[in-house]
Amino acid sequence: MDFFKVKSHGSSVRTEILAGFTTFISMSYILFVQPEMLAQACMDHGAVFTATALVSIVGTLLMAFIANMPVAISTGMGINSAFVFSVVLQQGYSWEEALAAMLLASLLYLFVVVTPIRDWIINIFPNDLKSAISAGIGLLIATIGLTGSGLIVDSDATLTTLGNLTDPQSLLTIAGILITLALYYYRVPGAIFVGMLLTTLIGLVTGLVHAPGTIVSAVPSMEPTFGVAFSHLPDVFNWHILPIVLTFFLVPFFDTTGTILGVQKQMNTDRDTRKSLVASALGNISASIFGTSPATAFVESNAGVSAGGRTGLTSVVVAALFGLALFFSPLLTMITPQITASALIVVGVLMLGNLKDINWADFKISASAFLIVLGMPLTHSISDGILLGGVVYIVLNTIDWLIAKFRTA
Repeated sequence: MDFFKVKSHGSSVRTEILAGFTTFISMSYILFVQPEMLAQACMDHGAVFTATALVSIVGTLLMAFIANMPVAISTGMGINSAFVFSVVLQQGYSWEEALAAMLLASLLYLFVVVTPIRDWIINIFPNDLKSAISAGIGLLIATIGLTGSGLIVDSDATLTTLGNLTDPQSLLTIAGILITLALYYYRVPGAIFVGMLLTTLIGLVTGLVHAPGTIVSAVPSMEPTFGVAFSHLPDVFNWHILPIVLTFFLVPFFDTTGTILGVQKQMNTDRDTRKSLVASALGNISASIFGTSPATAFVESNAGVSAGGRTGLTSVVVAALFGLALFFSPLLTMITPQITASALIVVGVLMLGNLKDINWADFKISASAFLIVLGMPLTHSISDGILLGGVVYIVLNTIDWLIAKFRTA
């Protein structure tokens, strides 16, 4: 384990393994959501399941061995909706053409992260806004937990409102949150993972979580989607595809950059962001080759970091569990949003502490930070939140510069 320098990063093998389990359980839903989502674009359900698992394995291992970061890579939520509903169903491209556009975008991603362009983009943001990004991710994570579990629901009048707290599933969620908060408050080792485990047991005992009828399943073939991107590259060499290529590049890039910065802030470290982005770019290339929508660094990685994960060993554990999930996928049906909500909310509480590092007395900073922090949970997008605050910061600084030039003229 010396490769990951576990001890020098203030961790232990046991903690890293526990953190890996925590991250995996928090994000394992993607194995079921992704095939259902892409099936709406007429993609093969089984092939997408296998492709998603393999992308998660490859991308996360690359993050472990290239960047030594406790960050998991998988097919991103949000961008998968754009892949299906915008590119295929609305604009009329075939899913094969969408995969080819993804391959071009992934190569552009890799080019950007290995050149100075990467540093220019990242260094636009001062440390205050990086703290805002981390806090915004915390609110986004908590929002995902609250809405996914049904504690917060849609409302025609107010967009969102409180769900039915007397519903048995809501009560299971509330019990899980209270148990996990108590465990964390009293510094119980592995509090987040133990909280999810206890919530699952309560669900099984009460009948709110159903044990699977079988444990092992066959791995579906990836033949319908594997390598299709290459054969359809000639179909996308035109200017009309450029906006789609840019979308498939920009959203994963900013989602991953925001997640990496948030993880580093949470770990109170400043590692080489370039290596993490290279790993993410290569993971994204694998997604286009295997046949699934773009991959990003998963925001749920913060759950593993909160459980003590500090090195790539955490990522190796996550990748290994995705490998097992290929064969033991029926067991994952027990991991419902009600189970993972407690982990996401506790992580949200911890990450919101970054607000203290923002200079609220500087209006340029405070206005930009506010829009980043508020924008992420409201848009359910890291990249959109960064865009909202980033544009305000750039505009205000440009006006400041122009005024200064005018006064000295």
